[in-house]
Amino acid sequence: MKIALDHVTKHYPDFDLDVTMEVPDDTITALIGTNGSGKTTTFRLMLGLARPAGGEGIILGDPIRRVWVNAKSRTGVTFGDSTFVPTFTLNDEIAERKRFYTTFDEQWCRAQLQRFTLPLNQQIQEFSAGMLAECKTIMAMAHHPEPLILDEPTAGLDVIARNEVLDLLREYMEIPGRSMLISSHVATDLENLCDDLYLIDRGRIRMHETIDALHDEYAVLTLTDDQMSAADPRYILVKQRTAGGWKAITDERGFYEENLPGVGICGASIDEIITLMSADPRTTTMQERTMQ
Repeated sequence: MKIALDHVTKHYPDFDLDVTMEVPDDTITALIGTNGSGKTTTFRLMLGLARPAGGEGIILGDPIRRVWVNAKSRTGVTFGDSTFVPTFTLNDEIAERKRFYTTFDEQWCRAQLQRFTLPLNQQIQEFSAGMLAECKTIMAMAHHPEPLILDEPTAGLDVIARNEVLDLLREYMEIPGRSMLISSHVATDLENLCDDLYLIDRGRIRMHETIDALHDEYAVLTLTDDQMSAADPRYILVKQRTAGGWKAITDERGFYEENLPGVGICGASIDEIITLMSADPRTTTMQERTMQ
């Protein structure tokens, strides 16, 4: 297990976080949620960049309360804000990272920068948002890390560049024993890339599920008041009052198809799950769901 958190907590004046999750080997895991839900704080806690108030966690065998150089040097990371020196060129960045990472693969790095047609001698402050996103991902991978932690790696990319970056991430996972944790607001990226996902809302993990189960077993139900009254509540994860009745998410699509004829049923996308499960709690009723 590359990364594991067990009720890791963090307290701020207006926000409390309590997270339990795992990132297994040979798995791409998504952490999804709205802005301010706790994704970046969770990443920072994993990496030892923030000190937890309680709970336990490990990354590459190190406790997250004190992450040693060995674990840090074996981990690849990108955050939403750029970590580059603005006046550096990519040649400068390569030279700097070679000094820090003993496993930095300059030949691989230069090949990927050429693949994405990124200029080596231009100051990074002159790069577009898309160019920065590509650079951050390549540099995070260039020392061949074991876990890769990516915060919005495709932000600012057009559809062609985004697909190229996703292909690069798939190539990374071809080597056994690696793992990846990724957050993104582009739901299609996650559905086509990841093996499982955690949904975090207001600092709590509300759902953990595989992508396959999401496609096969989850659905959005559109119900009248009478249909909601007749619906078995055991398999409804969240329900919300709408102008014409109710909207709900279930993880037992087949059950309602067989037992509630006439109800509107369609596949549940990641965007719909985030929208409903992160809605105002005054207008929704929700139960948490984790994989069995």
